[in-house]
Amino acid sequence: MAKPESLLISSELVDYAQWYIYSNWAYIANCGIPVEVAKDVSHLVNEEYTNITIEPFLAGKLAIFGLQKDGSRIRLGDLGAGTQVYIISRILYELKKPRILLWDDVEAHMNPRMLIRIAEWFSELVENGVQVVVTTHSLEAVRILAEFNRNATIYVTTLENGILKAKKMTIEDVENLISAGIDIRMVGAVVL
Repeated sequence: MAKPESLLISSELVDYAQWYIYSNWAYIANCGIPVEVAKDVSHLVNEEYTNITIEPFLAGKLAIFGLQKDGSRIRLGDLGAGTQVYIISRILYELKKPRILLWDDVEAHMNPRMLIRIAEWFSELVENGVQVVVTTHSLEAVRILAEFNRNATIYVTTLENGILKAKKMTIEDVENLISAGIDIRMVGAVVL
């Protein structure tokens, strides 16, 4: 199987991603990916998971479960959609190891702690030569992501009369917008 050049993460694609993971679960589990992702997620939710499974739940929907040391299972979707999106993202990334990671609306369903972990992960990926491209409408998300990668290139994009326009910004520019109380949704989308 050829290594993909890119991977797109979007909360809108979660159901499709879950079915893909489920369909390839034997291979994914044999690679040890769920164990590694379980360790990472454990730190985020103050629990200790030894493994992760994905299995049918209700009405044909899939659910991600965290397995604890005592053998009990916790449905991780109950911890929030952000946790679920992060787990799916990590599994897909570890499975495919693309050179480019694209994440649309990175802040969607994410609490600040989860967003910080994502920023740390992105920093690790960039250090390993992966190009990370992120879209967001949140200046706070830009601030958090840029804290972990001071060399990030930030663009504010707008669509004017059918033409996509981009304005390059520094983290200092972003800080000034935040200080001025400017809502990024009124300015445009931000691409990191």
